[in-house]
Amino acid sequence: MQAQGASSSAVPTRVRWRIMLTVMLIMAVTTLCRLNLSIAGKYISEEFSFDTITMGRVFSAFLWGYGLFQIPWGYIGDWIGPRRTLTISMLLFCVGTAVMGIAPRLALSGGISVLLALQVIRFVTGVGEAASSANVTRVIASWTAARERGFASGLQTAGLGLGGTLTPILISWTMIHWGWRVSFYLCAAIAFIVLFWWWYYCTDWPEQHPSVNAAELAVIHPEGQPLLGRKSQAVSQRKAVPWGRMFSSGSIWGLILGYGCQGYAFYVYYNWFYFYAAKVRGLGIMQAAAWTSFPFLAMTLISPLGGLFSDRVSRNFGRRRGRQCAVWLGMGLSATLLFSGSHTSNTSFALPMMAMAAGFLMFAAANFWAACIDLVPDHSATLSALMNTLGSVGGAISSTVTAYIATQYNWTRALDLAAVITVFSGLLWFFVDAGKSLEDKPV
Repeated sequence: MQAQGASSSAVPTRVRWRIMLTVMLIMAVTTLCRLNLSIAGKYISEEFSFDTITMGRVFSAFLWGYGLFQIPWGYIGDWIGPRRTLTISMLLFCVGTAVMGIAPRLALSGGISVLLALQVIRFVTGVGEAASSANVTRVIASWTAARERGFASGLQTAGLGLGGTLTPILISWTMIHWGWRVSFYLCAAIAFIVLFWWWYYCTDWPEQHPSVNAAELAVIHPEGQPLLGRKSQAVSQRKAVPWGRMFSSGSIWGLILGYGCQGYAFYVYYNWFYFYAAKVRGLGIMQAAAWTSFPFLAMTLISPLGGLFSDRVSRNFGRRRGRQCAVWLGMGLSATLLFSGSHTSNTSFALPMMAMAAGFLMFAAANFWAACIDLVPDHSATLSALMNTLGSVGGAISSTVTAYIATQYNWTRALDLAAVITVFSGLLWFFVDAGKSLEDKPV
């Protein structure tokens, strides 16, 4: 398809924001199809007599698929474009989510254990979801102007929050009324709807979309960058990934190591907040499920503000200071609120403070994704995949270390460590200069 924007209209179309809302929904369903097991795990473990360690193996199977395939999917997205890449990857995790409900029957017919069937299915689901964040970043790189990049990246992280907000309540309510199997079928159905809309409506480039007019193209490319009207043109302009420049850049190392630390803190909320609310704060199942939604609701509402704040500061003080100030503000407030909440005995005050801490963590996180585009716009999917791999490593470490410290000492110390690592994530941004693209340097 080619843009029918030849008839220049004075009023720009707003297709790019519909695309941004679509990728926000993609991030929401990836969260829905990932977080569902942490809620349904209680029922699954009871039905099949799995202990905590055995359930940990099922959880880790997803992380193996998710972690190992980040960089390959990112490279593929930069190579063939995000539309086909995301379609294939979403199909994988939609199918993986749907067959969770029939895993016991598959195990019986295949002559394998239920545990192995669950592990294989979650691994495949993880492989599919590994493409999401990196390729959504590539969509943002293609579809938005530099001055809109932070806010668009904020919508990306808001999608994670939206999915996390809905998942605990949706899955808990469905399990109570229809069982854990139906909860997975429902997640898959929602994801398939988003997949269909993505394939039907979205394109790799704004120049390929029939509803984008010339005025909107001028907004997306305000500095007269070359436009890519046909897929063949996009392919002909591919460049090799600048691995040497990336791994010799202090900005890249500050970015990916900082995101590894951010991942440590993020997975505390992702894996342990429900457990903390139920076991440590003594809430019931539905109460804990409702409170588990609050950190993700805060992410949904606050993370776009982080990108918007960054874009505004960047216009006055440059992109380096814009991204840095947003990260420092977000990480500082997140660490302060997490520390204060974990030391507050009153649950009615403690849990809202910790939920707000999660929101400000993602206020900062939006700028990590925007910086991937700032630093290597033509290979933003590859860099964001590398960055997200470090985030997954941080999350894997967090899952183990948080449990160990909470068991050997107490939950307050475990959360204190997460607050310290949050601060360190922000400090690493002293090394990140988002105002200098590595692709602008001479070869």
